[in-house]
Amino acid sequence: MKDKRKIIIGSIILVAILTVVAVVASLSFAAPLENDVRVAENSELIYYLDITYDGKDGEAITSSDSATAQVYSDYIYVEDRLPEGLIFNGFVETENGTIGAVKRSDNSSYCPGYVDGGVDGLSYDSNTGLVSFRIKNLQAGCKLTVGIKTMTPSLGDKTRMDFYNTAYGREGGLTTNSNTVHVFMGRESVTLYNVTYRYEGTVPEGAPELPAAMTYIAGSEVGVAAPVTVQGYTFSGWSTTSSGVTISNGSFTMPSNDVELVGSFTADTSPTYEVSYTISGDGPNGYVPPRTDSYPEGADVKLDSLKVGDIVNGWRFLGWTTSDVTLPEIQEGEDTIFTMPDNAVQIVGRFERVSYTVSYQFQGSILPPNSESLLPASETHYPGETVTTAAYPAEPDGYEFLGWYQQDEFVMPEADVVIYGEWSLRTGTFSPTITKTIPNKQDSYQNGDVVNFNIQVTNTADFAISNVMVEEQTEGCTFVAGDGYTLLNSQYISIPTIGAHQSITITAQYIAGSDVVKNVTNVVELVGAIAENNYSLDTSQEYKAEVDFVVANISLDITKINEDGETLSGAEFTLYRDRNTQQRIATGLSFDGLAPNTTYYLEESKAPTGYQLLGTVLEINVDGNGAITISGYDVTSQNGVNSVSIVNQKINILPNTGGVGVIPYIVVGLLLVIGGVVCCIKMIRKRGDRNEKGHH
Repeated sequence: MKDKRKIIIGSIILVAILTVVAVVASLSFAAPLENDVRVAENSELIYYLDITYDGKDGEAITSSDSATAQVYSDYIYVEDRLPEGLIFNGFVETENGTIGAVKRSDNSSYCPGYVDGGVDGLSYDSNTGLVSFRIKNLQAGCKLTVGIKTMTPSLGDKTRMDFYNTAYGREGGLTTNSNTVHVFMGRESVTLYNVTYRYEGTVPEGAPELPAAMTYIAGSEVGVAAPVTVQGYTFSGWSTTSSGVTISNGSFTMPSNDVELVGSFTADTSPTYEVSYTISGDGPNGYVPPRTDSYPEGADVKLDSLKVGDIVNGWRFLGWTTSDVTLPEIQEGEDTIFTMPDNAVQIVGRFERVSYTVSYQFQGSILPPNSESLLPASETHYPGETVTTAAYPAEPDGYEFLGWYQQDEFVMPEADVVIYGEWSLRTGTFSPTITKTIPNKQDSYQNGDVVNFNIQVTNTADFAISNVMVEEQTEGCTFVAGDGYTLLNSQYISIPTIGAHQSITITAQYIAGSDVVKNVTNVVELVGAIAENNYSLDTSQEYKAEVDFVVANISLDITKINEDGETLSGAEFTLYRDRNTQQRIATGLSFDGLAPNTTYYLEESKAPTGYQLLGTVLEINVDGNGAITISGYDVTSQNGVNSVSIVNQKINILPNTGGVGVIPYIVVGLLLVIGGVVCCIKMIRKRGDRNEKGHH
């Protein structure tokens, strides 16, 4: 990951923040401060240097103004040459004398990185006007600020003075500079001449950006930019062939013409040897060993700043070793510097994971005899591990262990943990009872129905008990305020006292939802109670009460149709609980509030006009998912809504139509009538014949 690391060096003049980002092999700049800011004579001018560090760690986290990555700097060397004419007036000091880093997103949150030596590590050289210090172990995504106090001089007989400032930072062989800021004193409209910088010849990769162009009035003292450092090259220093310029002690007097300062690089020709770092065994997640650098024989090489005992992400550093060179002995807090031999050097580091101790102690004035022997053994755990609290110790006669003041499970922090426990005297135990009922319980409850509960807590002891705590353990069930107890929240109530052989009734409720079928078991538990006579709650048993109920949103819709599938009106059905149709539930064409796993009976009690009643009682079977089946019928079911179509037959008032119809009946009738008439005529004739014979 060493190619992902980068330094950001910033400079602030007055209240304006400037930053410049330097990455290995490329440079980019933040927006510059607006130039030509006028300042007063003989006044305080404070520079703030913001040093930030960026990179991407092994977890692919890229640092930014809102994120930190597990990447840390080597030493960052910072230099800032004060502009000619400004008077150094000290550093901005912190209350505790230290200068540490903060997260860029939150200036009040501290993170790794500090000025080596604190305020005492800040240095000012009055001969060169150079402020310098070094920063150690700065985390990517963090910011460290150093304030430099100066005083502006008096103009005297001068008409104008200009002050340009550029800060430089170096980590290993990488040097980067901030953008240049400018303030001035005196007249605005004057004749100014340019000072520019230029690299000559081959410019090596990683060379810092050239200083910005500056303008000065003739006669001004101009400070020359600090020399450039690029590993593997020698810099010539800044020189000029411009007329009227003589550089002395890092500055010159501005002539009445432009000045160009030129520098060049010469590649080192002596052979170099690599110094590389590796980690033996396991190490902290995201830790990246220092990058490999090359040095010529005889060069001073500073060992990586990580020291024995440093903690990185829960791992303790055990030190650097090598068989390729002899490392000198050093005093605590000092850097290790060795002379580069004429061979490569591999530095090997090792870590050990940091573990912390979980121990147990008893507290309070009541302790059983030999209580120390009852303490659980101490354990060691790594940060982030889940720790299970030890079981309760055995209880000697006459003593009760009240418990450990810690959750049954917790996540191990990066610190030792002491878990405390407490004892009480025990004369005896008491065992209250708890019951739970649903008044007027229904087969099922529909969306919006309120299920009410009565919870009765009874003190079976011959003495009063107090501070009785009851917990509602079912999601959606809540306690309701009432007499004789205090509603702590929707899930907990406290009963101040219950007299001997007395009871307190607590109320709770549940509002049914839109579930098609939901079987709910409501559980409440008495979780604590005390008595004043050294009797204690018998913890060998549970004090739970349960009651079951069903939430169901099941309905049946009936559509009456004729044989042609046309919808009929005027029909009515009655739903019963029993096959004998004695326990009526409701009448109509739609029935809701049906319970799962239940059988109902359906009878047509009114048929449409001109249609026959359904002659049978239908068996309605509701399964556990809310779907209904009716033998001989197709029932559609969706989200608890069941629909069925039932056909009615017409009433036949006349014989069936079709074929010859009523004609046979008419013919038979006519024949009977005709036969009767013929018989009557014959009888009349016979009587006439007999009468005539008698006369003769």
